[in-house]
Amino acid sequence: MSSARSLPATTASARPEPQVRPATVTGDDSSPVRARLARILAGRDFPALSQQIADTISALDDNASSMQRLTNVVLREYSLTLSVVRTANSAHYRRADRHIQSVTRAMMLLGASTVRQLASSLLLFENYRKHSAGLKELMLLSLLTANHAREVAIRLGIGDPEGAHLCGMCRNLGEVLVACHFPVDYARIHTLVREERQSETSAVQAVLGFRYEDLGAELCRYWGMPDEVVQSMHARSSRAPALVGAITAFANELTTVMYRRDGDAGDARKDLDAVVARYSTRFKLTRAQVGDVVARALDETRELFVTASVRVDALRMKQLSEAACTALGVTALGNDVWDATQDSHSGEALAPLRERLTQELEAKIDPSSGTDLGQVLLLALEGTLRGAPFDRVVACVLSPDRTRLRARSGLGLGCEALLAEFDFPMSVQGGPIPTALLQAKALYVPGDRAMTAAEQRLAAKLGVGQFGIFPIIVDAQIVGCIYGDRSVREPLPDAEALTHVQNLTALVVRAIEARRARTSATSAAAPPVRTADSPPLSDDETAAIAPASKAALVLRLLQGETLAAVSASTGVPALTLEIWRTEFLAGAVARLGGTATT
Repeated sequence: MSSARSLPATTASARPEPQVRPATVTGDDSSPVRARLARILAGRDFPALSQQIADTISALDDNASSMQRLTNVVLREYSLTLSVVRTANSAHYRRADRHIQSVTRAMMLLGASTVRQLASSLLLFENYRKHSAGLKELMLLSLLTANHAREVAIRLGIGDPEGAHLCGMCRNLGEVLVACHFPVDYARIHTLVREERQSETSAVQAVLGFRYEDLGAELCRYWGMPDEVVQSMHARSSRAPALVGAITAFANELTTVMYRRDGDAGDARKDLDAVVARYSTRFKLTRAQVGDVVARALDETRELFVTASVRVDALRMKQLSEAACTALGVTALGNDVWDATQDSHSGEALAPLRERLTQELEAKIDPSSGTDLGQVLLLALEGTLRGAPFDRVVACVLSPDRTRLRARSGLGLGCEALLAEFDFPMSVQGGPIPTALLQAKALYVPGDRAMTAAEQRLAAKLGVGQFGIFPIIVDAQIVGCIYGDRSVREPLPDAEALTHVQNLTALVVRAIEARRARTSATSAAAPPVRTADSPPLSDDETAAIAPASKAALVLRLLQGETLAAVSASTGVPALTLEIWRTEFLAGAVARLGGTATT
């Protein structure tokens, strides 16, 4: 069974091979793999993809800057946005009954690692499916393999199904690279397989001097992808050392046995049984479970192609479903309805999206939600970017001395360059943005009025046709603003869009007020500053100390201060401090599932 024979011949003429340029990889560039990789990296379009992959992988942590960078990567691709949201709402990850619509909240739930893996998978899909019909078919099959891997991982209960998805998506990356960047060689491989009856492995080796997997693995190393991705490319059977490698190999064989067969379908059911039996020593899946994996993978693939606005012939999807049914010995599989006219960008979806994004921000106003102000601003920025919608949005705040207005965070295409521009003196001499902000009311130009000469100069400098400023005012004081812009002069956002942004800004104000109130309450309940001759606190005064302040005093004890020193500086009796310390430690042990000891 060749994995290359079923692809259309149009791939070979999809695009010219790149000219040889100086290598940008290190090591022995005389090796055929590295020489090919150097040519790919020198291609016209490839640096942009590499930068996106690098940005995604480099967002290593769940801290504010990493989450902002990763959110930006996700929001650049509509299909990736929906995939992250859909993943967060899947049964495997969902922790509440309420449906999540915000990418920012989805990322808080999933964590940066899971989102990185999902984003890396779909960035590959988005890049290569756009090149030609042949590559779209290859990416369709890669996506099916990735979805097979994820579904198997979920059924086996491993904790990282999106890691398995990434391994599945990259499994045939080497073939995708050759088909896209070296179409003439790819056509020669097909010729050897079809006309000279060579195996695909020998044909690839004869034409390229290496295996597809070698090139894919070399690029993944260049991008800094996890080792398990590289290892899974080479995994061949259930004997793969890592479980994710065996899952990836199984997922790839599922795709091959059902969708990459020769013209004569043969006994697909028998071949599928052989695959399932071959992996039964590593993990046991019944035919019904395999059928469920295949059905879920087809549904996920259909949905992604629709949300990505990728035109796929309904007949092709029907063929895939029929092929799966033949292999599984069933008459119907999952949801066989394919609506090629479905439009996920329809305006009808914008009003409920705005409402849901507003609700999700509103749920984070109270400090008890555990959401800090940085995350609140990120939620507001996402709501502005997707609900208005703008090309770019920036949250600006005043410096502590209130003399400058500076960008704190931003989202949208090209926002990195925009952030560097946002550092203005907070006066009319600072330019149009501080001048408008000092008026303490929202402004959108040229919608509210014609741009002034200064605003026109700023717009030309920033490369935009329209922009808006939405002040953040707390206790009658300006603390910052949300800025949004569009590169074109028309169309202007409608009234509902601007009202949506003003509502989000008002929620940011409420979040700041709530946190200030909590800080004031904590400060009021804290024990007063003591002097050496101050009398001890009364029982009533001790009882009024807030729990957070009690915890702070216990931490001082745990960090080495003596009971006498803490008691003298706070007025809290030493015996009371000792009781608090005992209760604090008992609570900590209980939360860890242990039993307190004395």
